[in-house]
Amino acid sequence: MELQQSMRIADQGGSGYANIETCSFYIEKTFSGYELQFNFQVSCFSRKEDDHPSLFLQDLHVKLYFHQSDKKILLGQMATEINYQPRKIASNYEFSLKKNFFISTDDFIRLVNQTYGGDVLFGFEVVPVFSGQMRYEPTQQHGWLRIPQTIWLEKINALDLDRFELITIRVPVASSHLHKPFADAVEKIREAEKLYERGELLGAAVACRAAWNTVLSSVPPSTPRLEYMLAPLTGDPRRKAFAQAVLNGFHDVINKGVHLEGNVKTSTPPADLKPEDVLLCIHWYAAAIGYLSRI
Repeated sequence: MELQQSMRIADQGGSGYANIETCSFYIEKTFSGYELQFNFQVSCFSRKEDDHPSLFLQDLHVKLYFHQSDKKILLGQMATEINYQPRKIASNYEFSLKKNFFISTDDFIRLVNQTYGGDVLFGFEVVPVFSGQMRYEPTQQHGWLRIPQTIWLEKINALDLDRFELITIRVPVASSHLHKPFADAVEKIREAEKLYERGELLGAAVACRAAWNTVLSSVPPSTPRLEYMLAPLTGDPRRKAFAQAVLNGFHDVINKGVHLEGNVKTSTPPADLKPEDVLLCIHWYAAAIGYLSRI
């Protein structure tokens, strides 16, 4: 793959020795995490034989970044392959240079969960390390690699990772009288997601119900709840009938969900929840809250 911005291997005196324009990318599972592998292709410039005849690229220090929206997030310093041998900077010579970045399983899953919106962008900050005859210090260069979403997902799916993302909940603007209950409810859904990722399944289910109770708190006392929340639906009556039927079914789900937590008074233990049970719970609550926040 071509870099979106190539990187020159040069010194501060203005002399350029080589260029990096392409990079292949791989992901390999390790015993305790994953290894991101970037294989840079280095092309040396044409130059006279007597210019720096014994100049070698001893190493290439690379910092790896992840670009998310308008943010540039530093992942860390990359490592050079163990058996790397210094490469001579020779006229028109080409060679590859592999850099690796180890990432823990938890951090890798967090990274994957942020990469569903499109192409994936990795940034590099490189500083060459020379040995041999050289007059000036090396320069720092920046470049970045765009990995098309289709290629990224192919590599992720090959790792057999379970992937998910919550249904988007659009919260009414702050000036709306509906903003507060739904904004607070979304925070509860986000809490449920974090608990799910940590394996605290019962806590995630409880947080989902807390999100729904937050929405219900906006309904005046002694008022039929669903009728009140569906009141803004106007126009074709079939819309309201459809929403009423769906939310009635959701209400039955909620009643079953209460029993998941167990009951101290009746000595009923909590249910033995599995990850797929809680993920279904998160999706149900997120979908209902997201719908009601938009009508």
